Amino acid sequence: MKIQFYALPRTSLQMDKVMIKRIVIGLTAVFFVMIATLAVHIYMVTRPAPGAISTITMGRIDFHDSLDSLQSHQILNQTRTLEGVKDVRMNRSDGFLICLYDRNKWSGEELTDWIVNEFTVSASFFRPSEELLAQSCPAIDKTSLTYQLGAFFQRIFESKH
Repeated sequence: MKIQFYALPRTSLQMDKVMIKRIVIGLTAVFFVMIATLAVHIYMVTRPAPGAISTITMGRIDFHDSLDSLQSHQILNQTRTLEGVKDVRMNRSDGFLICLYDRNKWSGEELTDWIVNEFTVSASFFRPSEELLAQSCPAIDKTSLTYQLGAFFQRIFESKH
């Protein structure tokens, strides 16, 4: 006597369970891929270049008086031509200039003095208070999951010098 087994068609409930299982597995995989991508990104951004010690510094120069467009363009163009200055951006409406410079060639105060003397404007180099320094990046909520994950991976990849 020969026994034959037939596969019974899946019911709607069984198909729903399979679909939910696939969705959960897919979302879990996407979550872990995103975590891995974040970890690699933080590592790539925070690792020091081999043998290179960066001397590039970012500084902010605040203007006490409003600048017209001609003054701001002159300041931007001439500051960009200085040796050791890598990039200059100005926010004319808020009255400040952001500058990337080589700290072996310039200090923030020297750049500010040069701008004040060259363009006869009133300006000062911005020094953040201890409270501002403690805030780190004000755009990121310190209680958010993104910040917590980023801080975790940054602690892992920071060098222990």
